[in-house]
Amino acid sequence: MSLRLVMLEDNAADAELVMHELTAAGFDFSLTRVDNRDDYAAALTSGPDIILADYSLPQFNAIEALKMRNDANVDAPFIIVSGSIGEDVAVAAIQNGAADYLLKDRLTRLGPAVGQALDQKAMRDEQARTARELAESQERFRRVFEEGAVGMAIIDVDYRFIDVNEALCQMLAYEREELLTLTVQDVSHPDDYDVAADLFRRALEGEIPSYRVEKRYVKKTGEHVWVQLSSSLVHDENGRALYAIGVLQDVTERRRAEQELQFLALHDTLTGLPNRSLFTDRLQHAISVATREGSSFGLLVMDMDRFKEVNDSLGHHAGDQLLQQVAARLRGVLREFDTVSRLGGDEFGVLPGGGALLDGTVRTTGKILAAMDLPFNLGEAKVDVGLSIGIAQFPEHGNDAETLLRRADVAMYVAKRNKFGYAIYSPEQDEHSATRLAIMGEMRQAIRQRQLALHYQPKIELRTGRIYGVEALVRWNHPERGHLSPDQFVPLAEQSDLMTALARWVMEESLDQLQKWRAMGLDLKMAINLSAGNLHEVSLPDDITELLARRGLPADCLMVEITESAIMAAQADKTVRRLSEMGVGVSIDDFGTGYSSLSYLGRRRG
Repeated sequence: MSLRLVMLEDNAADAELVMHELTAAGFDFSLTRVDNRDDYAAALTSGPDIILADYSLPQFNAIEALKMRNDANVDAPFIIVSGSIGEDVAVAAIQNGAADYLLKDRLTRLGPAVGQALDQKAMRDEQARTARELAESQERFRRVFEEGAVGMAIIDVDYRFIDVNEALCQMLAYEREELLTLTVQDVSHPDDYDVAADLFRRALEGEIPSYRVEKRYVKKTGEHVWVQLSSSLVHDENGRALYAIGVLQDVTERRRAEQELQFLALHDTLTGLPNRSLFTDRLQHAISVATREGSSFGLLVMDMDRFKEVNDSLGHHAGDQLLQQVAARLRGVLREFDTVSRLGGDEFGVLPGGGALLDGTVRTTGKILAAMDLPFNLGEAKVDVGLSIGIAQFPEHGNDAETLLRRADVAMYVAKRNKFGYAIYSPEQDEHSATRLAIMGEMRQAIRQRQLALHYQPKIELRTGRIYGVEALVRWNHPERGHLSPDQFVPLAEQSDLMTALARWVMEESLDQLQKWRAMGLDLKMAINLSAGNLHEVSLPDDITELLARRGLPADCLMVEITESAIMAAQADKTVRRLSEMGVGVSIDDFGTGYSSLSYLGRRRG
């Protein structure tokens, strides 16, 4: 029999792929493809057997199309086939009656999904037909009862099985004779004993004519199966309840899909840890419990000290590996009832379970810092990456989740700046946090208004004592804050889009000064510091060439100093090689403090 297929798809190529998969799966169908609301409304009147829909269309989307199908009382299964779909959209689709959803890059699932949807539609039709035939003929009911594709049972008023069909026997892995010696409670999950019992009582007392509920049954093998139970009572001519007829449909796969969607909505997909939403929910619960009991607990917010450098130098794949390894170490050092979460980016949160005084929170912090002491293996590179941890304590530092998280975050930035490993929140730290934000906002203006200044540190040849060059060190003469050292603003530039402008200013100023010194007969070299992000700028060698040429300076008068880890990414390697080929000197600053991999350095010699 040819299926009447309605497809909502505005991309002809995608439609061809879908038709190819259906044909390969053995389906014979006639296709009506539409891409707008009016044509879709017309197609619904033709009585389609199944509807396949892209999520996003020019005039409307799949959720609206679902509602149009429902409003038109069309019972055709509806499957979303889309390029991408978020968890919230998928949940909304299922709640509105979608049979399934799948991604266009996984069309191998299309055939089974269509088959399952049609089977489920057939089962729904079978249930409706069963109800009609019961009223018409006991014999016809018996035939449907025995041959039905869904589980069916006749249950007496004491909750005992009077009769069961083969589908139910297969569903629960019992022989018919075995089930007839049991009650419904005997095969119900212990946690679900009371789920349907109250509804059954109300039906017996005539409060409701029928009911539908989802509950778990326990198979003879010990496994449990989720079942949607639809039950109606049959009465004698005096209105006395004789027995109930139950129709049981296995919905285990649907429930599993819903649980997976719920998990994805509340967990980080990369690390498997609770996400910020779930963490905040548990924090609010902890606040409620502690408020009721008059107890205290600590909150930790932590940030990786060199994560941006890993991403810039080794790439995002290495960054993802590092996040996964940090998550694993955190899980390994914490207790099962402690909550550890990835709050976003390279920021993690820990909520020790059971409540704790400040001393206990600090001890937990010490365990976490100790767990991060060993290097992380990222391919051939061994990376030393520390954590900066901020601690906020309830109720001393706040009595709501938002305040506690913000203050733990403030303390974390204090720990990062002071390199203490961790810091406990104190009210005066909030000023530092505000200062940090203000400095980030003022830095762009400082570059334009020449508030920055360069100090030059001599480089001396130890054998002769001769000054052969200088290193340019940037300082900020802030009109209100006074002289700011590099560690107060350079890390903030690296976290924003200002590092390129800052490096350009340093090169311009330092080379101008070098040109003046050389005109005075001083044969000096100029050393400048570049970040890992600067090395990722493809135009950097050409920019340096232009800056040198404009001043008539040779390339070998310039030396760039970079960190050990900054040269490990492919683009950084290309940049360093080009600079070397131009004659610009390259030196590694603070060698041994970053990624201890001599094999990397050996390859870069060639």
